Amino acid sequence: MRSASTRTTESAARRWLAAAAASAGRVADHPALWLPGGLAWLTTIGWVPFVAAVVRPPSVAELTYLGSAFWTSGLWPLNAILLAAGAVAVVVLALALASAGNAVLVAGAEGRQSSMREASDLLVVALLGAVPVALCVLIVAVAIVAVGPSEFNRPGDSSPLLRVVVRIAPLLVFGGVVAVAASTLSGLAGRAAMREGSVTSGLAGAPALVGRAGPAGLWHLAASVTIGAGYLILSGLLLVVLWAPIRSTLQNGASLDLAGGLLLVGFVAIWLCLVLAGGALHAWASMTATILLGGRTTSNVAERPQEMLLDR
Repeated sequence: MRSASTRTTESAARRWLAAAAASAGRVADHPALWLPGGLAWLTTIGWVPFVAAVVRPPSVAELTYLGSAFWTSGLWPLNAILLAAGAVAVVVLALALASAGNAVLVAGAEGRQSSMREASDLLVVALLGAVPVALCVLIVAVAIVAVGPSEFNRPGDSSPLLRVVVRIAPLLVFGGVVAVAASTLSGLAGRAAMREGSVTSGLAGAPALVGRAGPAGLWHLAASVTIGAGYLILSGLLLVVLWAPIRSTLQNGASLDLAGGLLLVGFVAIWLCLVLAGGALHAWASMTATILLGGRTTSNVAERPQEMLLDR
């Protein structure tokens, strides 16, 4: 005889599968949702594969020279302040674009048009959620400053950059966990803010949404993080392979010929396709969350009301 915990787990799994299948059908039938999803995906984590493939990582000598020049500059600490201000401005712009895309997705899932107020509410909640992540980044930066000089000056066959990463690995893992938790909680609070009409009410109503999602919400969190990470890695590997011949030509000082130009065009086209696919994946995750959190969607998959999905 099955235990109560086993029945609960199976019920949560069936509920998540029903919601995931419904949202997958909806997203597949409405490619227009891929564009706002692509905007949200690109401005959050979707830029990572492109940067990893195209931008050449600095060498140890370049990092050493850059660090010494940065700290011994006559502009210190003004240069650090300006760099931090620029980073904050880029993050705020990225969060604003992602909030606009997510507002369109949530409203589109419910069969209506989004508003500027909803996008601004999502931005405010996203900025609040970014505070713990920023604190983790600050802690990691302090740790790098503390251990970096000794590792770069210590002789050895291994890479000093790798040694620094190994020494601060627990902080990096902790930061990753905080980032996932903050993103999840800010997403819940943002949806609550869209429903309640204010950020304050949204923050207060987020716990109720957690209870509404139940164990199926944990299934969706685990599935979306796993699938998203896998797609991110595959996208990065594909772009690295496609960029390798172009990088080789450019490093040799030669200009791109007709074949190189075609490779470059193909690289850009495939990257845009990857962005759209990432947008479809993000839209699927967003609509599945809308169903699990009790939102009304216009999905006609299986032609059943949402209450049947929520009560399973």
